[in-house]
Amino acid sequence: MVNYRLINICKTFFSIISINIIIIFFKFYKKKKIIFFYHPRKKLTLNHLNYLNHLFFIFKKDYLIIHGHELENYNDKNFFFLSQSFLIKWLFNIDVFFSLNVCEKFPIRSKKIYMHHDISTAPLVNNKNEKQLYKRLIKYDYIFIPNKKSQIMFENLFIKYKKQNSEIPKVFCVGYFKLDYLINKFKKNKNLKKQIIIAPSDYRHIKKLSILHNLKKIIKTLLNETKYKIIFRPYPANRNSDLIQNIEKEFINEKNFMVDSSDDYFDIYSNSFCMISDISGTAFTYAFMTNRPVIFYSKNEKNLFQLGYSHLDYFKDRKKVGLIAKDTKQIIKNISKIKNGYNEIKKTNRKLIKEINYLGKSRKIIKKLTDNIVSIN
Repeated sequence: MVNYRLINICKTFFSIISINIIIIFFKFYKKKKIIFFYHPRKKLTLNHLNYLNHLFFIFKKDYLIIHGHELENYNDKNFFFLSQSFLIKWLFNIDVFFSLNVCEKFPIRSKKIYMHHDISTAPLVNNKNEKQLYKRLIKYDYIFIPNKKSQIMFENLFIKYKKQNSEIPKVFCVGYFKLDYLINKFKKNKNLKKQIIIAPSDYRHIKKLSILHNLKKIIKTLLNETKYKIIFRPYPANRNSDLIQNIEKEFINEKNFMVDSSDDYFDIYSNSFCMISDISGTAFTYAFMTNRPVIFYSKNEKNLFQLGYSHLDYFKDRKKVGLIAKDTKQIIKNISKIKNGYNEIKKTNRKLIKEINYLGKSRKIIKKLTDNIVSIN
């Protein structure tokens, strides 16, 4: 019987040795600074690569970019398999450690940067896990966030749990490089088809606010009462769960239904009429990219007050980018409203977009800040 765990450990050791050799060559002979970008969540790795390649393109003159990941069968230049995150401490001479998901293990003496991957102020975690998230975040030196609203959210988290004299990361607003990439690409591709995207958040995140438990009823209603193609795009980390598999099996024979599990959502987002979501950050990314409306499914708005989330800008801004529906009837009514025009939503959406810091300039801001961080002894 093949021992895959042992094989992965051996591959990881080989990667650690290879990376250290490459670092020595590029740092001391090519005089390059070293960025190590780690992808700790296997199922999210490929979703980020197009944006990261675009971001780091302007770094190439001064930096070598190395990626660590946990995908067994992924091979590309300067991408290395690392299944045992504790071995990251055996990487030396790295200038900057970057991640889009919160990590706990780091290379020795590197500057550690967490770059928040959500344009919205959706809850970071459920209330029960807030303190644990705080303990993980304070291991970083810097946090890059997309806008002032996010900055307030992170600072409130630190104020809530910070102990006297404890060090917390420096928080910098840098814009949202992912949105810059998408908006620029969308300008060249404005096809519109009769399709509706359903893109929920991770249903394990805040169960009371998830659409997943009502999704079968919603899909049936959309298929029966509209002529749109319904595209269900599950949250990447949920793709193989029993709940998602069950939904896919139920509607597999419906010609106007499909599940999209691709790593790049650009085409389905840019070709769609509208999106249906719950508390996913992708709802605002979609709205800002396409200037088309989102229908936010919220079965019981009282839950926001009970959970202490009603003050978050995510929930305050929903009507600026779309409409709210508490049941399937309201979803159908909202689709009719959108068909009859949504000029007011377009206007408020544009105003919200203008509030985004460094729109179109995030790459340069991130590069400049990274240079400054590396220069600090």
